[in-house]
Amino acid sequence: MNPQPDQDLERRLQQLEADLTPPPQPPIVSQPQKPSQPQPDNFQPVQVQFNKLSNWFNSLPGFGKLIVVGVAAIVGLAIIRALLKLVSAVISLAVLAVLLYFGYQFFVRRRSENKQ
Repeated sequence: MNPQPDQDLERRLQQLEADLTPPPQPPIVSQPQKPSQPQPDNFQPVQVQFNKLSNWFNSLPGFGKLIVVGVAAIVGLAIIRALLKLVSAVISLAVLAVLLYFGYQFFVRRRSENKQ
């Protein structure tokens, strides 16, 4: 027997098998997912701005950080003071409205009862 046709036949068979079977896929390595909460779409820009502000603050020298913290504290206290004044004004108006109502009930109704 001639070994040449057997080798040729064997090579053709391997080529047909290679054509019919798909090449093996490389294994997919998945990244471990961080347990995080889904963030709404409008939260992303705020987070980006916060990161920019944080990077800017960290790039300041020590004295610059101290000045920024001092200015932020003054502005924060001014805002809190304005809010407290607003709440105080609303409470004062509410008390005044209650006093006017009871004054109206006491004086005006009493006069109308006396006239009858």
